[in-house]
Amino acid sequence: MRLLRSEFLRARSRRVVPMVIIGGLIGIVIGLGIAAAYNHKPSPEQIAAAQSQYQVAYQRCLNGKFLGPNQLIDARYTSIEDVCNAAVAPDLSTIMLRDVGVILEHISTFVILLGALLGASLGGADWTSNTMGTLLTWEPRRLRVFLERALVVAAVVVVVTLFLQIAFALVYWGVTSVRGVTTFLPPNLLGDVAGTMLRVSAMAIAFALVAYVLAMIGRSTVSSLGVLFGYLILFEGVIAGFRPSIMGSLFVRAAVVVIGRQPILMEPGNVSGPAGGQPIVLMDVTKAWVVVAIYVVVLGVVSVVQFQRRDVT
Repeated sequence: MRLLRSEFLRARSRRVVPMVIIGGLIGIVIGLGIAAAYNHKPSPEQIAAAQSQYQVAYQRCLNGKFLGPNQLIDARYTSIEDVCNAAVAPDLSTIMLRDVGVILEHISTFVILLGALLGASLGGADWTSNTMGTLLTWEPRRLRVFLERALVVAAVVVVVTLFLQIAFALVYWGVTSVRGVTTFLPPNLLGDVAGTMLRVSAMAIAFALVAYVLAMIGRSTVSSLGVLFGYLILFEGVIAGFRPSIMGSLFVRAAVVVIGRQPILMEPGNVSGPAGGQPIVLMDVTKAWVVVAIYVVVLGVVSVVQFQRRDVT
């Protein structure tokens, strides 16, 4: 417990933590401020006309008009009502509160990168400041040091990312109340938004832990971020484009599937017939969780072995 409290105090004293929070809040205010400036609240007549159109389209969807071939329901949904709540939207050119969950998914990249920055900084700062030797003199059990520091990284990231997402949702609600529309809400909006926030924070923790173990291996924050972004750009951004079949085993693709709950599909090659064959599922949501866990665990084991065997100089 003394080591855990020490690590929490160490994390709280890092300047990067308040910088990430303040920077995130500034980004939220600027982004939603621009959205408020470029949107106008529709008139009651426009809302009434959109309501009538929305009810007609929603009923058509319930009758199966928007379903795919063979009247199949997307695997992300459990009922035709869930499909219609996602597929049917009012015809209004303004910001709507019902879109907050989708927007949270769209900005998840920035939230996850903030988590990776926190993980790299909290993992590499002691190496950069040459205080790791002092820490190991006070607590020589390296496995305990490694695991408790990883626990602190996960705790800090989940608190920061959830706080920023909740702040975004609250500010977005305020903006839509003044400059947009807060009606047409699906019945499970609050639960869906909470689920999106938790999935984004979970993926932020995964990226933060990967950045943390890379910082422990490279013994610096810069090396961790360099390797991580090099992997994102060179491997997943370039090589995966030449070999689409490997997308079912990639870390970032798995995080995208987890957040969006949409599997990665690939059209079958050399398929005869008018239907062209059924798409091949490269990665579903369950496999995506497994892929993310494998990356974190394998890299963590490599980092632990290296940390225990390598001298601290």
